[in-house]
Amino acid sequence: MILVEEGQSPLILCLPHSGTEIPNAVLNRLNATGRLQTDLSWRIERVFGFHKELDATLLRSSISRYVIDVDKDPQTPLSAAQDPATALCPITTLDGKRIYQPGEEPGPTEIEQRSLLFCMPFLRALRKQIDRLLRKHDRIVIVNCQSMRSNIKGVTDTGLPLISIGSSNGTSCDPQLRNQLVGAFRDHEDYSVGVDGYAGGGFIERSYGRPNRGIHVVTLLLAQRAYLRHETPPFEPDKTRTPRLSAVLAKTMSGVVDWAESPGTAGTKPMPREPEIASDTLPDTGHPETRSAAPRKACASGVSADRSAEKIIPADPLELPKVAGSRLVDVKEGPVAPLLVAE
Repeated sequence: MILVEEGQSPLILCLPHSGTEIPNAVLNRLNATGRLQTDLSWRIERVFGFHKELDATLLRSSISRYVIDVDKDPQTPLSAAQDPATALCPITTLDGKRIYQPGEEPGPTEIEQRSLLFCMPFLRALRKQIDRLLRKHDRIVIVNCQSMRSNIKGVTDTGLPLISIGSSNGTSCDPQLRNQLVGAFRDHEDYSVGVDGYAGGGFIERSYGRPNRGIHVVTLLLAQRAYLRHETPPFEPDKTRTPRLSAVLAKTMSGVVDWAESPGTAGTKPMPREPEIASDTLPDTGHPETRSAAPRKACASGVSADRSAEKIIPADPLELPKVAGSRLVDVKEGPVAPLLVAE
């Protein structure tokens, strides 16, 4: 189910990995490791509970990223499933442990169905909010909010900063905005900050970040030690760290809203609006088989080295298959029949 709380300010807080729900058709095939769901952005919605104070829009999915990662390209090829950094429907944890019982991994038909049921509706909802706020503001900011465990073998071996900021190497947002975010967090001496490292830039960042059209996208990756008591089940929020981090983020996001609402702070004036993209379309990022795989070190897929030199142009629309309204109901209401199709 897609959860949207609409605000009127130019800020969208997008939480792609906070969902925990798994349809029974998938849950019954997971092994003990898969059922732990250690790679989710656990309790992150509590950290961003201040969104109403900023009149920000909050968008999140209730579906677990172990079912489908809505921050991945819906056209990601099945071959990418072996790498959890690139998989649309992962079959392993970020550190390479298998999450399905033997022979129960999803095949191409099921992956396509999961995309139709969960991924495309989420991206369509995000597109709708972008269009809505662009009618109100000259520029908007989308913050892709994620979190992950601080120590993951083969992923965070060099140490995960408390705060990681991603901007697709400076192409998905105005440099002033990125610098403002970095400076705001570095004002806190005990908050380590990384830029365009572990938060290398996922599908949302690459697809919707169009600074020259007034759409600025940044990824904000939090180390879970910043707000959880323990980075293990049941992933309990820390009574001291959670409110402190929330207060720091609230102040920082307030500055982001001020930046977006102040015409003099942007490096370039947004280009004239083109006709709106229909709500049932998404940007086309190219054929999935021709895209290079992203580095495995990040929780979101990265971008190629020459991305920073690429001219940002409006993406061609990709027609989405129509999804009936009944497909968007909470998965708790009953089994999701299409996931029962045998491969």
